[in-house]
Amino acid sequence: MQPDPPAGRSGFLYNVNVVFLSQVGIYGFAFLLRVVLARGLGDSGLGTYSLFFVGILVAGGIANLGVGLGNIYFLNKGAYSYRVLLSNSLAVILWTAIVGWLIVGGWAIFYGRDLFVTGDAYWLWGVALPAIVAYTVLTSFLHAQSRFTALQALAVAQGAAAFISVAVLDATDNLTVGNGIAAWTASFVAADIVCLGLVGLRNVDLTTVVVPKFDALKEQIRYGMQGQTANMAALFNYRIDQFLVAAFVSRAGVGQYTVAIGLAESVWWISSAVSLVMLPRLTAMSEEGAQEVTPLVCRNTLFISILAGLAVIVVSPIAIKVLFGDQYYPDALWPLILLMPGIVAASATRVLGSFLFSQGKVLYTTIATAVALGMTIALDLIAVPLFEVEGAAAVSSISYVAALIVTLYFYTRVSGGSIGDALIWHPSDREHYLRIVRRFRDRSAPTEPLDDDEPDEDRKSELSPQPPGLPQ
Repeated sequence: MQPDPPAGRSGFLYNVNVVFLSQVGIYGFAFLLRVVLARGLGDSGLGTYSLFFVGILVAGGIANLGVGLGNIYFLNKGAYSYRVLLSNSLAVILWTAIVGWLIVGGWAIFYGRDLFVTGDAYWLWGVALPAIVAYTVLTSFLHAQSRFTALQALAVAQGAAAFISVAVLDATDNLTVGNGIAAWTASFVAADIVCLGLVGLRNVDLTTVVVPKFDALKEQIRYGMQGQTANMAALFNYRIDQFLVAAFVSRAGVGQYTVAIGLAESVWWISSAVSLVMLPRLTAMSEEGAQEVTPLVCRNTLFISILAGLAVIVVSPIAIKVLFGDQYYPDALWPLILLMPGIVAASATRVLGSFLFSQGKVLYTTIATAVALGMTIALDLIAVPLFEVEGAAAVSSISYVAALIVTLYFYTRVSGGSIGDALIWHPSDREHYLRIVRRFRDRSAPTEPLDDDEPDEDRKSELSPQPPGLPQ
């Protein structure tokens, strides 16, 4: 039985506001967590923690088989029932957990309890892996139904729990790499339990959990893996340089780089909120409506990201010293500055990637990311040994720009739109911002729902994200 849908989809701008405000909380707690870890563990300890963190994200991304993305697509297209998709998803969580435990046990037997972390902390792989897989798969149902308030509240609660737990460990002098990882993992286990309740236990067929509906599961994996391959390539593109820094520089270098990445990626709060809201909406829209909305949203997201990037660079010298400590300054500063052009470019790539996904062209995103990943690996092998952390940052920026260029090529082929309309801010866009200001001045006016087909002229004003400074 499919759960009752929400009474009505809120307007695009409203959802962007909800998601953006939540992103501030989510990334804010992640940022605070990184600050506590940086101060409590030092650069070498932070580097070890970061390597485990990236390792579990990679393992979880492979293990979920793209089922989460398949759920978003097929729930919006109505191809399979909610009950079948949810039960199949739980089957994936169950069976990938079993396989993961076997691998973790086998590694310990043949190679010892040593994979970025050692000793008892090694066994956290067996808990963290299924926790991450479950979170990715279960939250896809909230995402597909545009239940952004529940989705973001869950993510904020998870981030808050992780930060508070680690802060308590630090305050009581019990913070170690293993304890920090355990606290972070426990926050995801708790979030998974809550999320399962939100998506509806009454919709679970236990028989299917054990023996899934393979016809539907095959389609979930077939479509989802196209997008997940892109996600994994993007993850490698974003994070593989940390492993190379560990190999050619030191774990302390990874810690310095982690601080730079954390500050630079704060610019992504904006594009992350926009692309998260756009994904299910564009999928449900007509082709013409999606083609009209995407360039407007993309160029304004890019414009705001440029302003945010400049602001981060200006405040970063003070932010690094005050928040993370003198041991991270100036070593983390230049990597941050070198990362920023690519970070801003990736903001536009995210929005255009949502459009390609909605048009069933997710493979194009995979190709763009694969090109960027190839550049990252090839250039990092030269730049990291020569220029260390600064070389890794510069290469990342170059590869992010390359991903945007390839994505733009595919975007113009699919949409027929122009590169200029997608990237260059139009003076006429000021009217959208003025309408947003008027809208917030008149809070008594009800929020108009966004039509799932072509937006009319009044509703076009709701399609651009809010500029900085307005209430979020």
